[in-house]
Amino acid sequence: MEEFSSLYAALDLVESGYEIYPLSANTKTPPKGHHGYLEATRDQNIIVDWFQNNPDYNLGLRLDTSHLLVVDVDIHDSAKNGKDSLMRLQRQGKTISSDTYIEKTAGGGLHYFFKYTGDKVRKVDNWPGIDLLTDFTVIAPSEVDGTAYAPLSGRTLADIKPAPNWLVDELSTNNLNGASEYAYTTRLKKYTGRLIDELVSGTSSGNRNVWLTKVTGQLFASGADPENVYRLVQMVNDNFVDYPLPENEVTKIYNSILKKEVKRIGRSPVRN
Repeated sequence: MEEFSSLYAALDLVESGYEIYPLSANTKTPPKGHHGYLEATRDQNIIVDWFQNNPDYNLGLRLDTSHLLVVDVDIHDSAKNGKDSLMRLQRQGKTISSDTYIEKTAGGGLHYFFKYTGDKVRKVDNWPGIDLLTDFTVIAPSEVDGTAYAPLSGRTLADIKPAPNWLVDELSTNNLNGASEYAYTTRLKKYTGRLIDELVSGTSSGNRNVWLTKVTGQLFASGADPENVYRLVQMVNDNFVDYPLPENEVTKIYNSILKKEVKRIGRSPVRN
């Protein structure tokens, strides 16, 4: 990636009314101390400060405040090939328009961008290999593993078309691959699924300490390695707590729960 290309792209985006946020170089994750899409902004002074000090940062786009939907089509898993799912949808009369703004992703998939004003949702594998994103996404000219996200056919965000009606209906109902969400949940969801749902749902400033203490205990109860628990708690705090706790508070919560684990099964604290 050329030096400052993310900065130039970010300034172009905010001039068009979009909100952006930084990602660590060559990754999809926020830099340490940043809070992902929750700190997305149009403030050019903040953006210049981010990217002048870190010209290799990748670029994230907040979708809900930009009134956008991304259909994320992955092809790296042969058992869940998103292009195969697109073909099946097309045979059902459900077409994902190819005349909108599209980016090729670093993994070789495609991001279809559409205008969308409905509820904020994030449906992973709504169809095999296809995610529906209305909260946040990585955007060009970001690079992952040395491969850049790039627009197809020289298009720009000015080419974005409205989301097709059938897709808006898909996002505004409780259907999941044709089954009711309740039926899906009661049939398939186990402890790990419920825990993931709670982590991603996050919390607000009113009960941050209590909530993070509870989910830290749940992560330990899952049997995860203490080091992985600590990393995940940090990530959850940075991305799903509004507003995130200071790092020393997160560490204090972690150590408190870990001490109970030490008494229970003999683990040793790993954080100072």
